[in-house]
Amino acid sequence: MSVQRGFGLNGKSFYTNVVTPQSVWCNFIVDSTNGNGFGTRSLKSNGYVEAVFMHTTQTPGRSSGGNLNPNPAAGYAQVIFKNNFNYYLGGFSGQITPLTSTSTTATTAGNVYVITALGTATLAQWQAAGLPAGLVPTLGQAFVAIATGTIGGSAHVGLPGEQVAPVVSVVGDPNTEISNSNLAVNSGAQVIVQFSGPTAAGNTALIATAPADGTVVGMNFNFDRSSVTIDGL
Repeated sequence: MSVQRGFGLNGKSFYTNVVTPQSVWCNFIVDSTNGNGFGTRSLKSNGYVEAVFMHTTQTPGRSSGGNLNPNPAAGYAQVIFKNNFNYYLGGFSGQITPLTSTSTTATTAGNVYVITALGTATLAQWQAAGLPAGLVPTLGQAFVAIATGTIGGSAHVGLPGEQVAPVVSVVGDPNTEISNSNLAVNSGAQVIVQFSGPTAAGNTALIATAPADGTVVGMNFNFDRSSVTIDGL
């Protein structure tokens, strides 16, 4: 029998070499044609990130803090924070790519699919296709097909796309741009990142490459807010 694990059962302390660690998480959708002029939309950061600016084909827009999108070249993003920090420590990024199809009605065993239309398919039909037991069929769910054939009930699934810009790196030295001299007027830190992908088919040299519109990007930035250094014995 499966037993739910409680996060507080086995640990109570988290130790780090950083005096005041601060992590900022954010999530946004790449959208170069959006009318807001940001090159992105649907930013989620609990208010800690003021804006994420990417290349836009529209008139560049201003953030709530008055910052204007400089319309960076395709493949770059400027992340503007509402806080200042003392040191940049690192971070990571993950991407959810748009589906290549949304209207497939049949599955092939072993392939991965995402539910795009429930139709009138029954729970039994979804489970026969590969949806794990215990889950309720829901739009956006991903599953590995265990059968080849039509799902039934006018149900539709989509095929996942492939990342065109899978590598994300920080440009320059972020420690020189994370403490703005006038936080109230100019907002806080900024970090510029580059999305990179292969030059062309058969050429693995990386170049700045914009993620496809509709790509959901999640990022985490780790900072130290303290200037204190503790030397151990």
